[in-house]
Amino acid sequence: MEDQDHDLDQLSDAIRRQRELGLMIGDELETHAQLIDETEEMVDQTDERLRRARKKLDYVGRRVKNNKSVCIVIALIIIFFVLVALFR
Repeated sequence: MEDQDHDLDQLSDAIRRQRELGLMIGDELETHAQLIDETEEMVDQTDERLRRARKKLDYVGRRVKNNKSVCIVIALIIIFFVLVALFR
């Protein structure tokens, strides 16, 4: 009977340690879940900022492309007038 009591005490201690470990693991998992949620929010914010920046870059790119054509036309007109002035 004494051996059984001793074995039950050891089993009870082992179960108590397992419970404590389980609670600690649960707390750790909760902390990691919060960190993952915060990271996900930051990634979403960064993604949105990158999308806005990309839109602005696309807009600037289109404007530069249009301005480039205008600059080429102006340069050709100037060259035309210079050639007309030279050959008069």
